Amino acid sequence: MDLSLFELAAIAIGAFGVGFFKSTFSMAIGLVLVPSMVILWPTRFIIGIIAIHMFISDYAVIRMFWKQWDWRLAKLVIPGFYIGIVAGTAILVNLPDYWIRKLIGTGCLIFISIQGWSEIKGGLPAPRIGQGAGTFIGIIGGVISAITHTGGTVLTLYLLSQGVRKVNLVATIIITWIFVNPLKLSSYYVGGLVDNSMLIAGMASIPLAFVGGWIGRRLLDRMSQRFFNTAILILAAAAAARLLWE
Repeated sequence: MDLSLFELAAIAIGAFGVGFFKSTFSMAIGLVLVPSMVILWPTRFIIGIIAIHMFISDYAVIRMFWKQWDWRLAKLVIPGFYIGIVAGTAILVNLPDYWIRKLIGTGCLIFISIQGWSEIKGGLPAPRIGQGAGTFIGIIGGVISAITHTGGTVLTLYLLSQGVRKVNLVATIIITWIFVNPLKLSSYYVGGLVDNSMLIAGMASIPLAFVGGWIGRRLLDRMSQRFFNTAILILAAAAAARLLWE
């Protein structure tokens, strides 16, 4: 399809936003960027273009975390994510737009509460989840990721329950996305959420993602991570409330 200037603007903003939040607070992609943008643009269109930018950004940052992941845990959740992504995409394609927006708003509020607890207590609580539940966790995370792009929070809770911390946790999440996001983007393509023109425009906007990452890094250097995260959570709550109120 031919993209309008308004749609091209969304792709540019999406690229910049993904780059910005990848270098500051990656959960904000699903908690702030997606719910904020679907207020102005069609829901499925925004979910599709954010998937393109997230797919690209994974390969840009993987070298920073090379071989620091816990492959033993990643390979437990990846098969479940495959199942969940396919199931979640099927739901996304067939669900009325009204309910997609409500699910995004509700999911954001749930994860805002989880992350808010993390900011207050100084870290996410480590739940008691058996290692063998990896496939089940992957399925849940895959469904949530396909619909709202917030599956990373589910994966984070699972990794925390296994004692994974800091750099190794981030690296394990990234290597999981490296294997999962190609299927996610392919499922979106088959489901009609992404087309060739969106892919081309998404690739062309890569420089904006780097600019967003550079600005985000500089901004974070000027303020504390906690202050920045709190501000992001407030914005996320406002966007989620807007979607639920409409």
